[in-house]
Amino acid sequence: MLDALPPQLAERVQGLPVAYTELARSYRAAHSTRTGTKPAKRNIRLHAEVAIAVNRQMVSDKRMLKLRDLKPSQYLDAAITLARHISVADLIKAADEFRDSRLGEASGSASPNHYSIRRENDAWLDEMMDELLLANTTGLHGHMVNVIVQSFLEQLRAEATTAG
Repeated sequence: MLDALPPQLAERVQGLPVAYTELARSYRAAHSTRTGTKPAKRNIRLHAEVAIAVNRQMVSDKRMLKLRDLKPSQYLDAAITLARHISVADLIKAADEFRDSRLGEASGSASPNHYSIRRENDAWLDEMMDELLLANTTGLHGHMVNVIVQSFLEQLRAEATTAG
């Protein structure tokens, strides 16, 4: 699994679980200079709590992995990559629960931000919007992205605790 990463980057995530390997792949893709690999820019509104959690995790990982130029976009990209195998029904259920648990909150979504993600993840998000429309669950797309990112962060923390 690590053979796709450059040796120096692979060494930094060696022994760490899958979520960190995917984060390293996203980091590498973001820094790729190959023609045709330019990431897509996606306007995403994270819930304030999720945006803060991404920043906290990123600062911790910058120190642990010694990657000073790690960016929030790479967390979103890695999270989406790992979520692509999850069934639409499970994503809808999780997005519904995420939305319901935050109904009536005074603080909600942070300002929208543009995140750079791999083109295949951007295309998958477009497909998910269609799937949500077909399931008659419009309005859940943003909640779905938030729950995907939140779950990824929980996986990083749980895996880091297990590995450490």
